[in-house]
Amino acid sequence: MPKCEASAQVTFVNNDSRLHDMESDPHPTHTDCPEINQVGVLSPGQSHQTGVLNTVRVCAYHDHEQADTRLLQGTITIQ
Repeated sequence: MPKCEASAQVTFVNNDSRLHDMESDPHPTHTDCPEINQVGVLSPGQSHQTGVLNTVRVCAYHDHEQADTRLLQGTITIQ
């Protein structure tokens, strides 16, 4: 589980051979941590950063197109 200090950004990297659309939980509204939604669609080999994560909390994320795939879900702990 990635951890970051408040006022940091997290970089998502797509090391897969297909597109991934990384969004905040819950699916499909993506409202818990809107900063994660700035990652959006990642093509193979591409990376994008979240917005600045300012609030101390745990943010969950998933691939919007494969919301039930556990390998494409996770959390970020903001301290």
